[in-house]
Amino acid sequence: ITGKASEAVGNAGVLAFCGFAVLTLPRLKSGSFLILGVLGVVGAVMLHRWPTYEEWLAAGRFLLIFTALVPTMALVKATAETMPTVRETQSRLAKLKAADAAAGLQLAGNAFGSVINTGSFALLSAAMPPGSNSNERQIAASAALRGMVTAAMWSPFFVAFAIGQSFVDPRNSWIAIGIGSISAICFHLGTIGFSSGGINPAMLSRALSCLKPITPQLVCIMALVLAFAFSLSLTALSAVVLVMPMLVLVQFVRHRQKIGIIIAETSVAMDRVADDLIIISMAMMIGYLVTRGDSLALLMTAASIEVVPGWIALILTPMVMTLASLVGIHPVVSSTLLLALFSGEGSTAHPALLMQSHLIGWACGTMASVASLSVITTAQLYRVSVRSLVTGGNMKIGLIYAAVSGIILGIINSLLPAGWF
Repeated sequence: ITGKASEAVGNAGVLAFCGFAVLTLPRLKSGSFLILGVLGVVGAVMLHRWPTYEEWLAAGRFLLIFTALVPTMALVKATAETMPTVRETQSRLAKLKAADAAAGLQLAGNAFGSVINTGSFALLSAAMPPGSNSNERQIAASAALRGMVTAAMWSPFFVAFAIGQSFVDPRNSWIAIGIGSISAICFHLGTIGFSSGGINPAMLSRALSCLKPITPQLVCIMALVLAFAFSLSLTALSAVVLVMPMLVLVQFVRHRQKIGIIIAETSVAMDRVADDLIIISMAMMIGYLVTRGDSLALLMTAASIEVVPGWIALILTPMVMTLASLVGIHPVVSSTLLLALFSGEGSTAHPALLMQSHLIGWACGTMASVASLSVITTAQLYRVSVRSLVTGGNMKIGLIYAAVSGIILGIINSLLPAGWF
């Protein structure tokens, strides 16, 4: 479908989503209303005029693909929970010695999280022995959380990547994913080595062995997404939304007796993430209207800002996102503003490096924030307090990594020859 027909279908989708939003509002949590209020204030400040009806529709059509990601990932998570390879990985994690368990959970969290995001916590928490004490649960929860959120540095299956790709072109977005793979490896080697008093090859081998059952499937999924994205010239988000339901359908055909369970679990998951869907949609709509209009240019002119040096943008992006998260401002809010400010001609930062700095900021910000769904979900499943996860070692790790990585990206940006990749 193209042209006017495509626009008509998109407009129908926008109206349907508006109906969903209206029906969901009475069920939103008080914290979600607070975030929506902050977004409303931000929109009022950054938009110098009220958008026209056509502009609202265009913004709505833009965010439809983002709203498709949430139910898609809920469906994938419910499907993964029924797969034997996933259960085998859980079983292997449960058998690890205490000294290796944190490393195993962190690496497994990164692997699972790269595809099913927060759904990984439900799978990993099931590997905890029933008699675990509070300290053991705290260590396990922190490790699983670190692993999952840092998958955002390199996985296209996160809302973070979708948001970034609305400001950075697909080519540089994929380059950022490659950079993120290196960044994630450095993060895990550093944090695991620090927590265990050094890198122990034997320990890493035992931890990685837990991932053997699911590795072929994860590689296959990533390869299919990349193949569809490049062959059909799709964004990563579009490829994910297209490929994942097809793979789920294959599971439906192979295991028909599990269809009812998967659909029921998907329904429950959608009920839990309705708040996030509304918040993400509002943030993306404001970001679209700001970047497609002249509001941002007027604000920068009023602030006497012409072009921000790239190294400053790359340091500020992860640090501001992380610090804002500590006071309850979700990265979906801060990242939209920062990318709107620094992307395009707003800074001299290389688009791929800016994208990666945003992904690092998202990972570090959601690692230790009271507004993070990941933190809240982990706390509930591992029976630890949100406060202990927020004020524990992950906060320090997130702040240090955001600062160090921002500085490194800034240095790389300064050393890059003009026009390099």
